[in-house]
Amino acid sequence: MLPRLVAAQPAAVEGEAFSPDILRGLAENLAKKPYRAPVASGDKSGGGGLAGLSYDEYFRIRFRGEHALWADRAAPFRAEFFPPAYLYPRVFPIYEVEGGVARPVPFDPEMFDVPGEHAGAAKAIGGFSGLRLLWPLNRADKLDEIAVFQGASYFRSLGRDQFYGLSSRGLAIGAGEPNEEFPSFERFWLERPADGAETVVVHALMDSPSCTGAYSFTIRPGQAVTFDVTATIFPRVKMTKMGVAAQSSMFLFNVSDGPRGDDFRTAVHDSDGLAMLTGTGEQIWRPLTNPTAHRLSYFQDENPRGFGLVQRARRLEDYGDLEARYDLRPSLWVEPLGAWGKGAVVLAELATRKESDDNIAVFWRPEQAWEAGSRVDLSYRLHWGGERLGDGEARVVRTRTGADAQDGLRMFTIDLSGPMLADGLDGVRLDIEAKGGETTWSNITPYPRAATVRAAFGLKPVGKQAELSLRLTRDGKPISETWRYLWTA
Repeated sequence: MLPRLVAAQPAAVEGEAFSPDILRGLAENLAKKPYRAPVASGDKSGGGGLAGLSYDEYFRIRFRGEHALWADRAAPFRAEFFPPAYLYPRVFPIYEVEGGVARPVPFDPEMFDVPGEHAGAAKAIGGFSGLRLLWPLNRADKLDEIAVFQGASYFRSLGRDQFYGLSSRGLAIGAGEPNEEFPSFERFWLERPADGAETVVVHALMDSPSCTGAYSFTIRPGQAVTFDVTATIFPRVKMTKMGVAAQSSMFLFNVSDGPRGDDFRTAVHDSDGLAMLTGTGEQIWRPLTNPTAHRLSYFQDENPRGFGLVQRARRLEDYGDLEARYDLRPSLWVEPLGAWGKGAVVLAELATRKESDDNIAVFWRPEQAWEAGSRVDLSYRLHWGGERLGDGEARVVRTRTGADAQDGLRMFTIDLSGPMLADGLDGVRLDIEAKGGETTWSNITPYPRAATVRAAFGLKPVGKQAELSLRLTRDGKPISETWRYLWTA
């Protein structure tokens, strides 16, 4: 018998049967019912206690490690939990699964160390608002975070020797558009890993006005951390603005934008470009921008081989920030498992003036709508860490643009590097396309760095926007990825 779904934390029955099929049944049954908006119920003090904490106050609260799930086991994984406060006032049922049986993770306010003036309010904590998984990622004798699930359907990870940056989420609906919908993970199940296990599995039930979903994440840590994601979506309504394998990141400025306010740093971003490997094998690089107005870009494709937000600038000097260490932020690559059919990789770039805003979103939008009452099965792999595209073709390492010496023209310089340029420029041609403008000149110049060149051209815009593309060829064959750029006045 399936457990009953309620909006607040349920009194779960001890020892309920659990499996991915049961989870899909929960999601399917929930989709047949009207959506019920959740209620924030994590603070039992009636609005006092931990309500209204600041960012700094919230992140000074510590989970006591001796209460970690699996702390008494030889498995290298641990699970710890977050209190409900700050931006995360809701509590969520969290279960441990062993041998196909799910039991609630025991909760006690004493699990949390609440410092300072709020210490006396710890007893008001009413449950968990999220979870984090630990594993010895960087040193064999120290546990590090490898995954966090908290807030709507957001989760994040990172590779070895990296700092947290961008996030992923279960599903995006209308991202970058008015009235965006934010589905939420409503329950979590953690499978107890065997001693010496190399993976840990998390399951989640998702709910939103438009759909429900059953998600399973098989997480494998290493130099990079990979998530194998299987999901089944049950639409309540016809869906046309869904975003699969969605990613969220921040881009404020870099050298190509010119001076941006009174800031000592050269660049501020968690990701600097969108990389794609199309169904036909074309590698595409789209530098990110912080536009003056919100905008969406669509990259049509069929059965994409991969896409993701990438942090290519990897030197500390690229940023000049010793605290944020943007040079150590992870890239995230989506590897579809199976054929995804026709659709588009969608890039949303939102205007912002704040470093704290996630103003970049990327996701796959299927061409075919999801019909109400249908079932949609998804499968993909997420790679958190370094860039995943191969080294065969030359890659863009820097984009710059500014006013040309000729009145009314824009100048673009694109630096490319790769082993195919090691033998010089004999036979290398520059292929440029400009929609919304005319290229008035172009050239390729060796760069004073091994296997690197600079491609440059002048653009005469004919309107307020121009779509640009560029690549290097030799004997009619591409030897570089395709640089794509959307210029706006």
